Amino acid sequence: MATPPPISGPGDAIRQQPTSTFDELNAPEVSRRVVKLALKQLDRMVALEPKVLRDESIEPAHNLRVASRRLQGLVDFLYPAPAPGAIRKLRRRLKKARAALGELRNQDVMAWRIERALARKRSAHREAWQAAQDYVTRLRPKTAQRGHRKLTRLNLSELYVRLRKDLTDRSAVEPADVARVITFPDERAAANPPSSLEPVPEPNSNGASSAGRFSERLDELWQDFAAKAAASHEENVSGLHALRIAAKRLRYLVEVAAELEVTGSREALACLRNLQGRLGDWHDYQVLGSTMLAMVARREFLEEHLPLAIKVEELVLTLRSSKTRSCQRYLHQTFRSPEYRRMAGWVGQWAARRPLATA
Repeated sequence: MATPPPISGPGDAIRQQPTSTFDELNAPEVSRRVVKLALKQLDRMVALEPKVLRDESIEPAHNLRVASRRLQGLVDFLYPAPAPGAIRKLRRRLKKARAALGELRNQDVMAWRIERALARKRSAHREAWQAAQDYVTRLRPKTAQRGHRKLTRLNLSELYVRLRKDLTDRSAVEPADVARVITFPDERAAANPPSSLEPVPEPNSNGASSAGRFSERLDELWQDFAAKAAASHEENVSGLHALRIAAKRLRYLVEVAAELEVTGSREALACLRNLQGRLGDWHDYQVLGSTMLAMVARREFLEEHLPLAIKVEELVLTLRSSKTRSCQRYLHQTFRSPEYRRMAGWVGQWAARRPLATA
């Protein structure tokens, strides 16, 4: 497969000066809106816990994990590093909540994909697919019980009370200078951008404005993502895993900008969602393959079903080869697409606005 163009091409936009004009937003208003979004995700996450524990469907576990990720992204925006110790502890509990349900989520996705494969009229490797379905079905009750036990130990109710109080108290604080502003790109604003890119300090932000913090973090995540993308053409499973994680981290920051209706953010978010979706599909089949190999690695399975074990291993090799090639082709096309280059340019305009002291 041909090597994708070096990401330093689109990434060069990171070192460009902003080309769009700018519109001003009041910094306290931005903070209040982000707090409101964080409270919404916090309410949603805690409301989903009883549904997860009832285990009546597969959606609540997935939705709880998504809500926790979005909440973490909003908290990271409100409390940039170094965050207070109490916030760091609450943040770790959010990550543990996702981890508690990660295996359950994987098994539910595997069951869904296996069911789709078996639903085809001419499903190849049907016997191997059926064996995988039986195995995953037997595993799920124990996995669900283990995940639910871990989740209850995290005491999300306490997390809810503590984090909601902290967010509410933060929202209630009136800044000393309501005239402070931050700026976001807006092509509908005046034709001339501000002459200085120096950020305006915001209360309790260690001298950095919300815009400055956002542009600095966006630049950091983009640089990490671009480095992973540049190496993604290699037939390397760990490289694709690293790219998936980098895309996920970048996406959650861009989601904050999209919720604030920052010009260009929704287009960038759509590009990242498509990319992350394709990488997620590839990852699901990697997990499915690992589960199938764990099934055939059991001594009793090999002794009783050796011919079937060989068929399962052949299926794993087929899936991994085809899904990796498909993912590589997609990435090859995506990194040359106009949508990707527009996203890189949008990131570049923001990265050019990093605080001068940290640029």
